[in-house]
Amino acid sequence: MDDDTNKQRHEVALFRFGVISELVSTRLEPGELTDLIYHKSEQRWDIPGSDRTRISPATIRRWLHLYERSGRDIASLAPAPRCDRGCSRRVDEETCAALIRLRKEHPSLPVYRLVEQLSDKQLLAPGEQLSLSTAYRILKRESLNSAALRTGTPVDRRRYEAEFPNDIWQSDVMHGPSVIVATKRRKAYLIAVLDDHSRLIPHGEFFLSERLDSWLQAFRQALLTRGLPRKLYVDNGAAFRSRQLERICASLGIALIHSRPYTPQGRGKIERFFRTVRTRFLPGIGDGALTLDELNERFSEWLERDYQHRVHSVTAM
Repeated sequence: MDDDTNKQRHEVALFRFGVISELVSTRLEPGELTDLIYHKSEQRWDIPGSDRTRISPATIRRWLHLYERSGRDIASLAPAPRCDRGCSRRVDEETCAALIRLRKEHPSLPVYRLVEQLSDKQLLAPGEQLSLSTAYRILKRESLNSAALRTGTPVDRRRYEAEFPNDIWQSDVMHGPSVIVATKRRKAYLIAVLDDHSRLIPHGEFFLSERLDSWLQAFRQALLTRGLPRKLYVDNGAAFRSRQLERICASLGIALIHSRPYTPQGRGKIERFFRTVRTRFLPGIGDGALTLDELNERFSEWLERDYQHRVHSVTAM
């Protein structure tokens, strides 16, 4: 298998993890899990190597099943290598009839389970393999696809509320004051990571840029300080829409969640923290120009003695 094929399979695995990550990192009741799966199936996705923009609920469940069965190994989400190129992919009529019969007998069974049953019961023609995409086409042709049987329901917004420390981290960037760099003034940016449950700040630091490399430095320090979160909630900025960040979160088992454009629900706590910085910290540094190191030294001292102390006394975390 060539490098391009391996790279494509890895990109697909990352994409699939991005779809299911919220399902494996959130404590959901069976009904809530079903609602969230159907909510995701109604979204439009930029699917690697495909012109399709929708993902069926059965496909999402199959990815979730593969990931959990493998011990949460992201490699399990990579597509299997194709070994049938150049061969006929026509499905035997008896296989079609068996699939349709099973669907009518078990209308609520996910498609991947139907395909598994066909194989387990030896209902496939000798040497034949029925792909999920082919099974979907057959069922859709017969008006037996699940999408036609159910409409979406609102998703419980409680999944954006942390149940315990390190359940959800929020992160964002705030434009800060100017600092002296080699006799010139440059804008500083505060990159902060906030624990949604406790409202403590695992790490906050001023940088000279708001690019991904700066954010990754702050994120690394937060991980070293507080450990791994289950979910990371960020906005749709360019820095957070990177393959590198997706790979890092996937490798650590962290669900990366982006807020929808113009709907920043769930990120109110980080915004309130930034307001606190503007009203309680920035006025205290005065008008004199500081270097970046001096600014961070004062900020770190304020964070521990003022903000973290007050939050800790309120939440007892």
